[in-house]
Amino acid sequence: MPSIIDAFEESLQDNHTLSKCVIFAIPIYYCIDLYSKENPLFYGMSAITFILLFGFLIKCTTNVRNGKDYVLPSFNIFSIIWAGIKGLIAIGPLLAILSMAAVFVCKFLEGFFPNPDSMVIWKYIVWGLFGSFMMTGYLSYAKTFKISDAYNFKAMADSCVDVFAGVFFMIPQIIIVDALIIAPVTYLIWIFFGIPHPIAIFFWSMCLVFTLSITGHYLAQVDYETIKRKDDEDKNSLI
Repeated sequence: MPSIIDAFEESLQDNHTLSKCVIFAIPIYYCIDLYSKENPLFYGMSAITFILLFGFLIKCTTNVRNGKDYVLPSFNIFSIIWAGIKGLIAIGPLLAILSMAAVFVCKFLEGFFPNPDSMVIWKYIVWGLFGSFMMTGYLSYAKTFKISDAYNFKAMADSCVDVFAGVFFMIPQIIIVDALIIAPVTYLIWIFFGIPHPIAIFFWSMCLVFTLSITGHYLAQVDYETIKRKDDEDKNSLI
């Protein structure tokens, strides 16, 4: 069963975790600063930062899933940006197709459930289902970095429910971990410097990077516990 404690401990004890959180927090902090100043450079910088962080997440998932003795990627920012670009190229069309399908299904269901309250529940169900397909595609791709694996529809059909359950239980655990890290430090910063403050913003940026490493680790565990298990069961059934 995926463990958020393992994800936290191994990410924290990884090589140069603090240094990497500081380095990758810099573009996040810069984006926030540009946004606060209404600088038009914000849009271009935010796109680059998103690609960088997406590549960071993929690298974390790949490292853990493939049994590496480290979680976080190296300091090679260009390699991480390339991983983010390739990941968006691989998964982007899948996300777009499944998102449009989810919107279509929700529109279709509105004809049967005119009550807005009941329709909200159905929207959560539909987006949860299609979101599980998206996440399964991401996990299949992150394991091998092969674009074709992102469209392994058999793996999606076999594992989407288990992946959905894993991600569903991950979210509250991530929130709790972040609260335990962020709350006490933010309280001290508030006492001595006030909120908002550049120190607080940079600390929050570092926490975002660390959260991505925990998320990538946990998702790799979900992949190992669900998709790999399904693959092993299918192989054994053929023997």
